[in-house]
Amino acid sequence: MLTYIQINAAKPREKAWNLSDSQGLYLVIQPNGSKLWRFNYRFLDKQKKLHLGGWPTLSLADARVRRDEAKKKVAEGIDPALEKKRARIAAKYAAANTFEDVAKEWLVKCERDGLAPVTVDKIRWLLAKAYPVIGSMNRTGFAGGSNF
Repeated sequence: MLTYIQINAAKPREKAWNLSDSQGLYLVIQPNGSKLWRFNYRFLDKQKKLHLGGWPTLSLADARVRRDEAKKKVAEGIDPALEKKRARIAAKYAAANTFEDVAKEWLVKCERDGLAPVTVDKIRWLLAKAYPVIGSMNRTGFAGGSNF
């Protein structure tokens, strides 16, 4: 099992190298000096790797907690790496789902569909008036969570 002193004393080499902790958890020391936590596990008879975070941002104790959480998910039949990827995609989608983002996409569609330039300019002018008030609202910010 690793200790804080061992992690702190680990120096970079020409190639990335590992310091093993326990139960599939290890620290990768990169040639540039960064230290990254990884967790190896098996899911559906395939060897997989979960990236947990960087050290010292993620401490040894926190890395062990995340490893234990990932092991629980594997035991429940959930792939933790796939779940992490889905959460990242969902967060990206939620961030790009504001009224202003959707309105800009719609404006591009109007131009592509061949609306008259004067009509597109009027839509653009009208939307510019709405952006300061409701531009940053996402879909759930509207009554009943309905689509806009």
